[in-house]
Amino acid sequence: MKIDEENYRLLEEKAKELGAKSVRLFPAENIVVEDRTILKCIFGCNGYGSRVCPPYIPTVDEFKKMLADYDWALLVEWNSENVFTREVSENFLKFSVEPPKDEAVKQQFQNNLKTVMKDRKEIIQPGVLEIEKLAWILGYNTALATFPGMCTWCATSDYSGVNCAGDKGPCHHPTLRRPCLMGLGVRMDKTLEKLGMQLQKYPMDDTSPSPYTLVLLD
Repeated sequence: MKIDEENYRLLEEKAKELGAKSVRLFPAENIVVEDRTILKCIFGCNGYGSRVCPPYIPTVDEFKKMLADYDWALLVEWNSENVFTREVSENFLKFSVEPPKDEAVKQQFQNNLKTVMKDRKEIIQPGVLEIEKLAWILGYNTALATFPGMCTWCATSDYSGVNCAGDKGPCHHPTLRRPCLMGLGVRMDKTLEKLGMQLQKYPMDDTSPSPYTLVLLD
């Protein structure tokens, strides 16, 4: 289905109202999906087992077949003021398991982690759902939003952790969850390269990340 220019303008305006830095429409066939991507979910990501991640979402093979039914995708880059030092950026996952001994570094890491969760719960996750809802209203009946990583709907009030149901029982917010991009097998770096863009290089050094989400449109 061709995306009407007026509809695209409405989607772009909505996204920017909700906190997006930029929006770009592109053919869904340019989304790069690889089987090996979920190795980084299973090994090395403490979000594995979140209800928007494997094994609770479609497998890579299943997603590849589903993706073939979509014509377009909306790439949404979200604003972020979450500045990471090089040390925290290099050791982010390690520090989540083994906190740094240096108190200043520990505080910086905790601030960064809380901001990641806060941004997702208060801006990115509700934002992509609103974009998806608008797309549905505009006639794209199978529009589907995605999350940039593990779900944070169940983050604690002080953002010190996430009480996800995981394998302990039903999801607490079943109608609000959407799949994590990496968990579906999406290679965001290679997808951006196809669009003439570049994913930020890690480790970061006193810079802010650019959180990306995709909204699939039929």
